[in-house]
Amino acid sequence: MTVRPDIDALLAGTRLFKALDTQARAAVAQEMKEARYSAGQSIFGRGEPGNELYMVLEGRVRLSVLTSEGRELSFTHAVPGDVFGEIAALDGSPRSADATALTDVRMKSLSSAALQRLLSAHPALAKSVIDFLCVRLRAVSDHLEDIALFAVEARLARFLLHELSMRGRGQDGDVPRIALGMSQGELALLIGASRPKVNAALMTLESAGAITRVGNEIACDRGLLEELAQQP
Repeated sequence: MTVRPDIDALLAGTRLFKALDTQARAAVAQEMKEARYSAGQSIFGRGEPGNELYMVLEGRVRLSVLTSEGRELSFTHAVPGDVFGEIAALDGSPRSADATALTDVRMKSLSSAALQRLLSAHPALAKSVIDFLCVRLRAVSDHLEDIALFAVEARLARFLLHELSMRGRGQDGDVPRIALGMSQGELALLIGASRPKVNAALMTLESAGAITRVGNEIACDRGLLEELAQQP
């Protein structure tokens, strides 16, 4: 059983599937199906049946909830290599959030039935699922703590530090940069603030020397961001 090297690399890079050996990852890949969505298209909505999980190959997906008053809170964005939709696929309950394609998106989907078969055939996957869900729970807890306890500037600094750890680039000795790939409005949804407040926070961080905006990228001073991230 063989699998395309790029798909195997993506699977090996996910917390959910990285503990599997090459043969087991190939079995996962064989069960996956191609899925494509256009920018702005709903992938699934909160409360809908959840029969699949997804792994992003190309594009960006917003995971969010909408209150009865019409306010939206974005938990995170799923980008290439990220897995989402796993909770409903595991327990058979309705979707706990909305998933919307922010760009044209290409993904692989894995049905809940296929996931259960893989769990039975590959015990190592069960431990990976536990680890994956624990990371998810900690991330949600940290996100709620940020919104409840920290000012917008600190929330933004903490978000940028997270992005640096996940997707920052730069050689040793260089100032690390990140490409956010989103509008200030999207960034505002992620940190629980309004777009004008996010714009003001960006200017505050820039004035403090913690960030420098270079085209579509942000150069970050990690030390200064860590200091600002602790301010209440």
